[in-house]
Parts: sequence; C-alpha cells; structure tokens
Amino acid sequence: MPMTTNASLARRAVRARAARVSVLLLGGLFVGFLVLVFVFIEYRRAIDWIDHTHEVISTVEELQSSLSDTESSQRGYLLSLDRRHLASYEDGAERSRRLLDRLASLTTDNPAQQEKVNALRALTADRLSQLAEVLRQADEAGLERALAAVRAGAGGGTMAEIRRQTAIMRTEEDTLLAGRSRHAILLELLMIGYGLVFVTVIGWLGYTTVRRLERDYRAERAEGQALAAALQENRILLDEVNHRVKNSLQIVANLLRTRALRHRSPEVRQELLDSSGRVLAIAEVHRRLYGEGAVYDMVELSDLIRSIAENAVPTTGSVEAAMSVALRTPLSAPVDTAVPVALIVNELLTNSYKHAFPDGRTGTVRVDMEVAGDEVRIDVADDGVGMPEGDAGGGFGLNTVRNLTRQIKGRLEIERLTPGTRFLLTFPMKPRTPTQA
Repeated sequence: MPMTTNASLARRAVRARAARVSVLLLGGLFVGFLVLVFVFIEYRRAIDWIDHTHEVISTVEELQSSLSDTESSQRGYLLSLDRRHLASYEDGAERSRRLLDRLASLTTDNPAQQEKVNALRALTADRLSQLAEVLRQADEAGLERALAAVRAGAGGGTMAEIRRQTAIMRTEEDTLLAGRSRHAILLELLMIGYGLVFVTVIGWLGYTTVRRLERDYRAERAEGQALAAALQENRILLDEVNHRVKNSLQIVANLLRTRALRHRSPEVRQELLDSSGRVLAIAEVHRRLYGEGAVYDMVELSDLIRSIAENAVPTTGSVEAAMSVALRTPLSAPVDTAVPVALIVNELLTNSYKHAFPDGRTGTVRVDMEVAGDEVRIDVADDGVGMPEGDAGGGFGLNTVRNLTRQIKGRLEIERLTPGTRFLLTFPMKPRTPTQA
C-alpha cells in the first residue's frame, strides 16, 4: 500500500509539472499567436505597399505613353488634317493632366517623388503649350510654318527632360519595390515558419498528452488491480480473523459450560452458564461477519436477535416456556451496536427463563423488534411471575443491561405486567452506508 501511495504521489507530481509546462507552452503559443496576427497585419500592409508601388510605376509609364500619344496625334493632324487626330490629341492632353493628378495623389507619402511630380507637371504643361502653339500657328500662319516648326524639333528638349524625369521616378519606385518585396517575403517566411512551429508544438502537446493519459490510465488500472487484490486478501484475512475469533469464543463458551456442569455449587454453576451464554452471543456476531456476501462492519440485526433467542432457550427440562419471535423489519447495524444489543437481548432472555418461570411453571417469552423513524425498539416480555416488589435495582445481569444501554445511547423501560414483566429497549440507529470489503 505505501508503494502504491508513493506511485500515486509521483504521478500527481508529474501531472502537476506537465500541467505547468503545458500552461507555459500555451501561454507562449498565445503570445506567439498575437505576434503572428501582428506579422500578418504587417504582411498585408507590405503587400498593399507593393501594389501601391506597382500602381505608381504603371501611372508613370501611362503618363509617358499618354504624352507620346498626344504628340503623335498632333503630328498626325498636321500631316493629314484629319479631325480624328485632333480629337485624340485633346483626349491625350486631358488624360495626361489626369495622370499627373493621380501621380501626385499616389506619391503624397514620398516628398522626393512629389518634387519630381511637380517638375513633371511643369514640363508637361510646357510641352502641351508647345503642341498647342504649333496647332495655333497651323491655323493662323499656315500648315507649312507649323510643319517647319515640327521639323525643327520644337519642344524636343522638353520631351527629353520628361522622359528623363519619368525614368528617374521609375528607378526610385523599382528600388522601393525591391525593398518592399524583400520585406513581404521575410514576413511571409516568418508566418510560414511560425505556422510550422505552431502546428508542431500543438501536435507534440496533443501526442504527449495522449501518451501521458494512456500511461496514467494503465498505471491507475494496475494500481486498481493491485488494490483490488490487496482488498480481497484483506477480506480473506478479515474473514479468517472473524472465523477464528468465533471459534475461540465458542471454545471459551464450551469450557465455561463444561466447568459449570462439573461444579457442585448451583450458584456458581448458574453464573458459569450465564457467562457461557454471553460469550456465545458475542461469537454469534462474529459468525455473521464472515462468509460470502458479508459486510465487514455490518450485521443483520433481525437475524442476529432470532439466533440469540433460539440459543437462549434453556436446554434443561426445568423450564417449560415457549419462545415467540416477531422481527418485523430487516435491519443492518454496525458491529459497535450489534455486540451490545446481542448481549442485552441475551441477558434479558436469560433473566426471563431464570426468574419468570420457577418450579417448572409454563409460559411464553416474546421478542419483538420494530423500527420507528430513526429509532429501533426491541421488546422482550414474558407472562411469568413478574419481578418482586422493591427489586427495582436488579442483579448483576440487569445492571449489565443498563450499562450496555448507556453505551448505545439508548433507554430501558421496565414494566410490570399482569402477569409477567416487559423490558422495552429503545436506541437510535445512525444512518450508515455499508462498505463492502
């Protein structure tokens, strides 16, 4: 049993340590989860910045393309005088202004790029003014003069500066894109790595928990089997003890009875026989404490009283009294109650047979037991000659009964009948759940 207790304590210590480790791991996982959420938010922001950079680059390229298309549409009109080219020119000019506004809005977070956008806005305005001036000359001075201005490369320097500025912006945005892409990749790898760690830790926790529960189950099952075996062994030993106590008490009772039969003094002989009956009453309790289905600390009180009543009938022919036993309610009682009750009933019955029917008088001795609420009432009555007047104290047997009654916190009432005497024993019965050995 100590080894089993030590094993249980060791398992509890291991469980407590594992619980603490699990709490720490779960706390770490929770903090890591918060970090993962933060990393995910940062990753989404990095992706948004990458998309933003692509949008800036695309807008710069569209601006350059739009200005080129505007310039081409102006020249196409001058060469063909087709009004459709003029409409394309106007659309291109308006589109270029919108793209500049969009580019200015996209680069509000970057002062260096804002300066370039302002420079592009001024250069674009100059270039569009130059293109409009050529068209005005075509309308006022003639087509040849306008074509001559185009052939002379009017505004070529402005367009070259626009291309240079857009190339610079594109280079800076490509640099930002590379950095932001590296940042996004790093965050993505961090999320993947943490996800793998999270899954691994959760899997390890689940696996170790299942293994620990399985080990605990097997250990507790083995401990339960060991306890059951020890309990069965203790039950066998307890049965053996009760059996030997019963046998020893019967031997003592037989020795007393043998000694009584050989003694010359009637008074001593009677005392020895009474003592033998008391020992047999105790032996009867122990007889009922072993055997199949017996409960190690509970005795069936009604069966015990019936057996005590049968054993109390005198074997000699000097008394001719009938026995009447009425036990209405089966009742289990603990040993510390059953032994005093057995002695009390034995003493009262012995007293009735000894004093109620002198000189071969016939009669009846009645034993009745009932349960009223949480109290037990045992009624022992006879129709004999009754107690002598003035004999309220009684002898050794009645004093013994009173002492045993106080032991079980009961009360004894003596009533003189006509004819006979009635003894009413009342004692409380504590509610108790029997424990199977």
